[in-house]
Amino acid sequence: MITILFRTLVIYFFLILTMRFMGKRQLGELEVSELVTTLLLSEVASLPITNQDIPLAYALIPILTLMSLEVLLSGLLLEVPWLKRLLSIRPSILIRHGKPDPAAMRRSRISAEELLSQLRLKDVTDPGTVEYAIEEPNGQLSVVLKAGEKSATARDVGAMPAETGIMHLIISDGQVNEQNLSLSGHDRRWLDGLLASHGLRIGDVFLLLADDGGKVRILPRSAS
Repeated sequence: MITILFRTLVIYFFLILTMRFMGKRQLGELEVSELVTTLLLSEVASLPITNQDIPLAYALIPILTLMSLEVLLSGLLLEVPWLKRLLSIRPSILIRHGKPDPAAMRRSRISAEELLSQLRLKDVTDPGTVEYAIEEPNGQLSVVLKAGEKSATARDVGAMPAETGIMHLIISDGQVNEQNLSLSGHDRRWLDGLLASHGLRIGDVFLLLADDGGKVRILPRSAS
């Protein structure tokens, strides 16, 4: 019993340090690779606890290996856009300008009844009042109401109206998101002209966002 307790404590605190170093988020917010790593960690960690014939090193070494792979992969996902597109789940727009997108709903395997149920949980009963309904990578549904609906809400609470539609992430850390550029209703000519008017190049921009009403926010990279 003392041996089992000792092994359990060693694995427990070692896993805490490992997960702390990896910077894990809540389970519902994990990327696919992070979820796989978490499942493997739980399986590897249980072996020396349930079987005392297995040395502790047989668990600690795989845990360190998985941690190293996850940290390396996380860094690669930030630097290699095509790898992130391959391994990460993208947000899916289920409703655009008040109209549900059947193709997007099929890809997300969500029925009309499920979509309406999710809207009701957001206090929305009429899909026609929705500017965007987006299924996020963590499976949650984000809802952005149309400008008129948001204005009415703002008057009720004494707040200022929000942006029109949603802010599309056009440039992230010097990389252009062509899909979001198209969704914003613009093209590369518009983007090049916008950057030129600010004396910037794509590589000079950390974040560039644009909403459906034409509002643009640009955050250049910090000068080194």
